[in-house]
Amino acid sequence: MRTDRRRFKRYRLELPLKFRLYLPSSPDVSSPFHSAQLYDLSQSGMRMLTNIVQSGSLHILHPETTAAEQCHLEIEVPDDERTLVMIGKVVWYDRNTEEHPYSFRVGIAFVDVGSENLQRLQSLIRRQTVTASPSEEPSPDSSK
Repeated sequence: MRTDRRRFKRYRLELPLKFRLYLPSSPDVSSPFHSAQLYDLSQSGMRMLTNIVQSGSLHILHPETTAAEQCHLEIEVPDDERTLVMIGKVVWYDRNTEEHPYSFRVGIAFVDVGSENLQRLQSLIRRQTVTASPSEEPSPDSSK
């Protein structure tokens, strides 16, 4: 049995989002934005559903690269009149086994969440979880 060691509860939120891949060492090398769906969200990370794990030469999580060479994601979540933009790195991904139009599940840890984004993230979670409950499904790699 896996133990979930997350610091923050994840809340199930199904919202559309956009993301693009880029290399931190070369931010000018990036993919176009791709559509995806937010699956669950916490103050420190999220899970999204997508059909894209590679865009050109950029791979969402390539097993043969070092952590410093891994792609980051710029994630745009609609939030009222302003889009919430977060930077994250993929900590796991796998094939989606559920009946769903998206082929992959992706676990993302946020990188350097600023105080303004943290407040907006907390506000989004509060507004969207009035009827939602904490996500109880563990990630494939619960140690992340």
